Amino acid sequence: MRGRMIEPDELYWTWALIPLPPRDALEGAAGLRIRLIAPEEPLRRAAAQFVGIGGTASEPAPASPPLQDKIQVVLAGIPDLFERMVGVAETPVATALRRTLRAVTAPPPVVTLGKHRLDFATRVYVAGILNNTPDSFYDRGRFYGRDAALARAEEMVREGADVIEVGGETAQEGDPLPVREEIARVAPLISELVRRFGRPVAVDTYKPEVAKAAIEAGAVLVNDISGAANPEMVRVLAGSEAGIVIMHLHGRPRQHYTDIDVPSMMDWVAAFLQRRTDEVTAAGLPRQRILVDPGLNFGKHPTRDLELMRRLPELRNLGFPIFVATSRKDYIRDLLHLHPDDLLEGTAAAVAFAVAQGANMLRVHDVQAMVRVTRMMEFFCGYRSPASVRVSSESKTEVLRRGQEGHRASR
Repeated sequence: MRGRMIEPDELYWTWALIPLPPRDALEGAAGLRIRLIAPEEPLRRAAAQFVGIGGTASEPAPASPPLQDKIQVVLAGIPDLFERMVGVAETPVATALRRTLRAVTAPPPVVTLGKHRLDFATRVYVAGILNNTPDSFYDRGRFYGRDAALARAEEMVREGADVIEVGGETAQEGDPLPVREEIARVAPLISELVRRFGRPVAVDTYKPEVAKAAIEAGAVLVNDISGAANPEMVRVLAGSEAGIVIMHLHGRPRQHYTDIDVPSMMDWVAAFLQRRTDEVTAAGLPRQRILVDPGLNFGKHPTRDLELMRRLPELRNLGFPIFVATSRKDYIRDLLHLHPDDLLEGTAAAVAFAVAQGANMLRVHDVQAMVRVTRMMEFFCGYRSPASVRVSSESKTEVLRRGQEGHRASR
């Protein structure tokens, strides 16, 4: 993937800035700002063309790292102006604008993974974390071993998990687990989960050999924290029906993660994810099987994580569903000055905010609580309508009875 030629159109990059227009309401959007990054001469021509049809353009300025060798302008106007611009701009600029307009106004794509169809336009999915490891920071090995892991999986299904994600190696700093041992931890467990439950099963690994064994056992999604750094991972996936979560990581898994001194973390993350998704699709993996993850907490100061969460809607520019892993992250611990065991409420706030910002799938430890938060947020965000909820009088009576019993027991 690393040695391919750069196509001329790839020198032109457009990025819609928040606030983005509401989906399915483009005509009513008051305005839209799109940053155009390109070589200087065509950029100046494009800016002049946009001003000529009634839009506004900022003064050209250097782009942010890692695109600091290029020039940028911010174009602002009503969406109709950008549609007109597509018709008059030079081909590379028009292509880039068309791609961005399509990405930020269209609903998220339906993702088909094996027999499972994930419709991200109609709901938010919750992936429950199942760590079959003795050294998980969260459960400290409580679910390590076949019987304990299966019991936890059954509990997660009852609690409403849409996806079960199996991990065999902690992401904490240290020596990588041998491939054979990681396969032994995840593959037999995945096979049993697929047999017992009707949920999609994911695997958390950056090792192609482990991914291959997991897929053969029935996994339909690979959560790769390296961002598909190993080209062999794409070859494994391309020969299957499984998809991938491409996460931003500056560095290598399990090494010491350090913050990056850049003026805009979102620009840095976006350029990384754009490049990696382009490489992965060029290597043969369909776009319809890709999700993107900004990589919260991996080599990022808490202020960076806050920036990424606040600007999360901008990842719609990439045209892929947005995967967010914010559960019990260190940035919550550091901002609230709490012990790692006391991050439930902070995580609930982060999950609710992520849904409001457009997250399509959430990776969580506390399944029951976060499923409830997510389902409630679906009402606020318009995924679900109260009219679709039918509660019988018997159900209301039972809920009230249980509530009264709980109240008496607490007195």
